[in-house]
Formats: sequence, structure tokens, C-alpha cells
Amino acid sequence: MEVSYSKILSNAVKEHLPNASHGNHCWYSTSKLVDDPAHSSSCVIASESTSTYSHTYDYLHKNDYECGDRSRLLVVLRWCSGMLHKVMDKYVSSPFLLAIGPLLLGVVLGMGIAFHYSTRTYAGSTLHRRLNANGRNKSRQGFSLGSVVYFFRGVLAVFRSELEKAGVPIFAQEVEDEEESDTSSHGLKEELCSHQNTGRFEDEGERDCQTRKYLRSDLNTERESGVEISKVPNHIAVIMDGNRRYGRSKYGSITRGHWDGSKTLVDFSKWCLAEGVKVVTVYAFSTENWNRGASEVSALMNIFCKYCDELRVEAVKNGIRVQVLSTETDQIPADVANGMQKMVEETKHGDKLVLNICLSYGSRGEILNACRAVAKDVNDGTIAPNDIDEGVFKSKLLTGNCPDPDLIIRTSGEYRLSNFLLWQLAYSEMFFLNKQWPELTKSDLLSVIRQYATGRKRRFGR
Repeated sequence: MEVSYSKILSNAVKEHLPNASHGNHCWYSTSKLVDDPAHSSSCVIASESTSTYSHTYDYLHKNDYECGDRSRLLVVLRWCSGMLHKVMDKYVSSPFLLAIGPLLLGVVLGMGIAFHYSTRTYAGSTLHRRLNANGRNKSRQGFSLGSVVYFFRGVLAVFRSELEKAGVPIFAQEVEDEEESDTSSHGLKEELCSHQNTGRFEDEGERDCQTRKYLRSDLNTERESGVEISKVPNHIAVIMDGNRRYGRSKYGSITRGHWDGSKTLVDFSKWCLAEGVKVVTVYAFSTENWNRGASEVSALMNIFCKYCDELRVEAVKNGIRVQVLSTETDQIPADVANGMQKMVEETKHGDKLVLNICLSYGSRGEILNACRAVAKDVNDGTIAPNDIDEGVFKSKLLTGNCPDPDLIIRTSGEYRLSNFLLWQLAYSEMFFLNKQWPELTKSDLLSVIRQYATGRKRRFGR
């Protein structure tokens, strides 16, 4: 019986049976392949008149199907099976594929799990409800680029840790030297700066441990400005600007810039403590900053919460009193608010330095709240309208228990106040530094103190 072969059948036979000869009949064998190349064909085509294959014909005729229109699908499936065998043989024989295969599978599964849990967590969060109220959550549906970045960072951290344990060098040991004002500060300070600059902390716990050691150490605790203590500013206000730009340029990550900025705040507090400054007020997070991306806001809240837990004990040991100044408290997540409140309560007896952290703060809102408080006192009859003066109004401000700032420092090269301490800065000396906040060094602070003591004359209108 003559058989009409289709194009696909012909191609399959030609590809896998190069030594086969066409005859009157074709049988498709379902028996397994053998190792001998001479007998590795899965299909044998023979002529009825060829006695050499008579035994094979009898055997295959009992177990196989006659080729034709009904067997085209079987041939295609058999061809796909052969391709799959080839792919598996290639995979098993390649060490690179054996290594990368499970990793890719883990990436897919991990992203799926991250998507599932980030959707559930974000959907029920305070931040999600706030963004819904503001109509700003259209661009985010529970899963963001930030979660993907964090996942890949975690995967890379695990691989780096395992490779370093095995003795495989991953990073160059040389680190970029930075100009330090105190050339004798080696050991712990160099180790901390080296880790910070190269990003080689194994995890956040190691970074926090190094920060605590630095706070307890004697580094940068001696006065170096050479300025008489009576001429040192009592109150320094700081607009910590440039964390995002620094993070993008140095790491390609905004969050890393904020982490480095928090480390600089620790350094700055210690420098001020050594120079005899009594009050430091920092602009950590404004009411306008709530309009930033949800992932960045979440990262900042995580930083605040982390440092509340890690550093409050060290603030007590160093005599630092921490106060949190907020004009809009309803938007602060509960865990951050609780951590801040605990830190404020446990450091309230510090007498060496007052650290005011302005969180969810806006000066216009502060002035409005103070006006409402004064109006309430007038309405309650506790004060007469003619008795209202600057002292009464100042007592209603969040900084009412502190003197007005003697000077303000703003980093990043910007020249504006950005709704920060508008009442309190009426007679403050202003210093604008053309560097990002995480890049600030002790020499920068010493230069500002010296200029304030010798180059600025405060006349207060006289």
C-alpha cells in the first residue's frame, strides 16, 4: 500500500532517520532507543521484499502503528519527546545550567511569594489607607519595584556570604580613603567608614552593632574647634538635604542614601556634643514629604523605627535627650510613633545635649497650631488678649523649651528654608554647604563653628 507523507512527517523522518530508506511501508516504533548508533533510529522503513528486515517487520508489525494521516500526531509527539531528551541531556551535562537553573526557579518562586505577601500587607496598612484618601495609590497595586529590588539584594547577599565563607574573593579589599579631620581616629572609626563606603555590611544588624560601638567609643569626643566655649553656638538647626541624590549617585539606591544619612546624624550629634553645643534640631521628615513615592516613605519609616529601638539606650548613656517635634501626627505609622514615644520617655533625663527630631513637621502648621492654642486660652479666660506677647506665643511652639537657633546649616547647595522653623530662625546665621548630607564631615562642622565665632557679628537690629 502506497503512503502519502506530509511535509512535517517528511522533515521529521529526514532529521532523525538520515540513514533510513523509503519503501512501500513505514512503521513507527514505540520501543526505547538503544545505545548503539546503528540501531538508534526510532522508525524503520523497509520493503516487503527485503528479507534482511523480515524479522524486524514481524516484530514491529505487532507493536507499532502504520504511518499515515492517523499517525502524524504521534510522529510529532515523538519528535517533541526527542527534542526534550536532547535538552535534558544538554542541561545535565552542563555545570553552568545545573547551577543557574535552580536559581532562576527560586527567583520566580520568590517573586511570586513577595507579590502575594506584599499585596496582603500593603492592602491593610495605614500608608495604603492614607494614599487611598489622597488618591495617590493608582500607580501602586501592592507590588512595587522596591520589593523586587529588596528580593534581589537578599539573593545577592546570600550568595556573597556563602562565597566569602568558601574563601572566594568577591570584592576588592582596597577602599577609597576619605579626608578625616581627626587623623588619629583609626580602628573602629576606619572600620565603620570602610563598611559604610563600600556597602559591605553583611546585614542591618552588623551596621547597627558598629553604630552602637561608635557611640560608646571615645572617638571625636574631644573639642577641636579651638573656639572659646562661650562663643560656641548653643543651638544648631540642620536641614539634612541631599540623601536621595547621594544614594542615586553612589549606590543607585535612594534607600541606601537615607541609611547613610541616618549614620551621619549619629556622627553629627556626637561632634556637637564634643564641641559643647547644647541643642541640635534636625529636619528629618516634613509634612510635604508624605507626597513622595510610597516605597520611599515606607523605607524612611522603617529607618526611623529601627533607630528608635537600637539607639535609645546609647542616647541615655551619652546624656542625650531626644524630643520628637510633629505638627501632623495622624499620618505617622503606629509602630514608628510607639518607638519614638518610648525613646522620648527613656531619654528625658539627658542633660548634655537636646536632640530635636522634626518628623512630619511643617513650620506653617506649627504657627497655626500655636495660634489655635493661644485663641483657646483667650476663649477659656486664662489670658487676656492684651497680655499676648512674643513670649506667650513662643511658649506654644514645639520648641518653646529651647532657645532659638544661633545658626542653621543646610546641605546640598540649596538656598531656602523649606518651611522649617520660620518663627525661630528670625535672627539665625545661615550656612549653606555645597555637599550632600551624608558627605558631611567633622571638619565641615568645625569650619562653620569657627566662622560663626569669628566672622559673624549678630547685632539683632541694633
